[in-house]
Amino acid sequence: MIFTLNAARCRAYLILLILLPLPLLALPVLPAPVLQPPVPGSPPALNTGDRQWIHQQEQQRALEQRLTPTVPDVRLSPSAGRHGRIIFPQETPCFTLSRVTLSGTDTLLHWLPLQRLSHQAIGHCLGAKGINLLMSTLQNRLVDHGYITTRVLAPPQDLTGGELKLRVIPGAIRQLTLTPDSGHYVTLYNAFPVRNGTLLDLRDIEQGLENLQRLPSVQASMEILPGGQPGESDIALHWQQRRLWRVAASLDDSGTRSTGRYQGGLTLFLDNPFSLSDLAYISASSSLDSQRGKGSGNITGHYSVPAGYWMSGITANRYRYHQTVAGLNSDYRYSGISSNIDFRVSRVLHRNGSQKTTLTYDVLARESKNYINDTEVEVQRRYTAAWRIGLQHRHYIARATLDAGISYQRGTRWFGALPAPEENFGDATALSKIIRISSQLDLPFTLAKQKLRYNLQYQRQFSTTPLTPQDQFAIGNRWTVRGFDGERSLNADRGWFVRNEIALATPVPLQELYLGVDYGETGGNGTQNLVGNHLAGGALGIRGSAFNTGYDLFAAVPFSKPEGFKTSPVSLGFNLNWQY
Repeated sequence: MIFTLNAARCRAYLILLILLPLPLLALPVLPAPVLQPPVPGSPPALNTGDRQWIHQQEQQRALEQRLTPTVPDVRLSPSAGRHGRIIFPQETPCFTLSRVTLSGTDTLLHWLPLQRLSHQAIGHCLGAKGINLLMSTLQNRLVDHGYITTRVLAPPQDLTGGELKLRVIPGAIRQLTLTPDSGHYVTLYNAFPVRNGTLLDLRDIEQGLENLQRLPSVQASMEILPGGQPGESDIALHWQQRRLWRVAASLDDSGTRSTGRYQGGLTLFLDNPFSLSDLAYISASSSLDSQRGKGSGNITGHYSVPAGYWMSGITANRYRYHQTVAGLNSDYRYSGISSNIDFRVSRVLHRNGSQKTTLTYDVLARESKNYINDTEVEVQRRYTAAWRIGLQHRHYIARATLDAGISYQRGTRWFGALPAPEENFGDATALSKIIRISSQLDLPFTLAKQKLRYNLQYQRQFSTTPLTPQDQFAIGNRWTVRGFDGERSLNADRGWFVRNEIALATPVPLQELYLGVDYGETGGNGTQNLVGNHLAGGALGIRGSAFNTGYDLFAAVPFSKPEGFKTSPVSLGFNLNWQY
């Protein structure tokens, strides 16, 4: 059993798992200077290696976010909202009700408030209009949940005794089939959380369509048809895929001066390779100015597959950098290498016409080493592991979209993970306890006949343990607080930032002009060696898409920074992404 393996063997297996999909590692290598032993009781100042790893982590997160296809939110019917108190009409003739009985609800979810809604009729004198109002309220509640083919009926009965009997006729799925003109390289069993004979729930169908359409090369739609028996329905699914592969190329200036600012990358995507609506990609990038004694390279692999309301995936990456530093008698080559792996399982806990809540669980492992020439600086070696649990919620409010999330991360000694070098002095620990919260509001609106969009992002981190630089919260680059060149950052155990952006749609199709204003702070352990704890900046840019190429061009300036925090007075940036 896996639990009987010793730590060294577990670690060997983990490193093998990281290396197997990453054979291309003749990529350039990047540097890191020697880590001086910290003074006990005082967090050590960041060395070049720490700064490089922090920058690379932000760069990697942005890369994975860009490579993950945007899944269209399928909402086949909007939520009808709350069903509160029913206002029954005054009418004659009518019958005073002392009891309302519902039958046929055994197959429905027990928490649906059908009985509570029906009890509102008790004590009222209802005629035909009042009974129809009660039935339509119950029907709307079923439709709101997704039971669009389930019906509420009132059988013939005598109401003089004060009892109203209502019957729920469940709507079931007879079969889920592909239309004759559909492609056939697809498996519906894992994509749809429904089976023949189960209750027809529109939310299950929405989830299945999202699983299919998570791949940009796939188009899917469905139609509900009458079945052979009362209450039965057939789901006819139309599915087509253009091709099994996609390729992409990227060019940007998101690197650092010490290891190569200009970065180029190539990505190969495999859409639906095993007919499971699965996704795989491998992406390689490298600095474009490696001939000057500096360079960096990264390779990332990913695979994910849905199973109804579940999704599982694994992402691994390997990063190298190097630089040449002039010494007294000769030049020295500083370099570093890091490997990361993230295994994630997620499940949609709840969804309706306007909301969706997802639970995620990650197992993480990370290793980094630094070298002077060909000799490893062992005091800088890090090998850590952690687990993370999170909750994400999306809510549609009129035209606005609100996303919110919270996660808790705990460092462990799994897979033979090593203590952090700082643990010898009590300055930090790899057994971290980190809470992160995030939110984002996207609001399109029209002003003076102009289409605009406001976007607000907020991120915050807390920790009850002193953290290593790689786990700390950092601000001061294009992904956090804009206006700074990213060569330096403010990082500490705690921190937060807010990004405000307003965008104006230009006459050019698929293009918008945007203005951003950002602010962030850091606090807690780690601020002792910082020149300050806050940054503010802004950016003016234009983004869009043309000829299969997405582009983002911007100019950013700092508004406020601590004295001694060095950065360019104006930071120009660009990002080009072509895909076929």
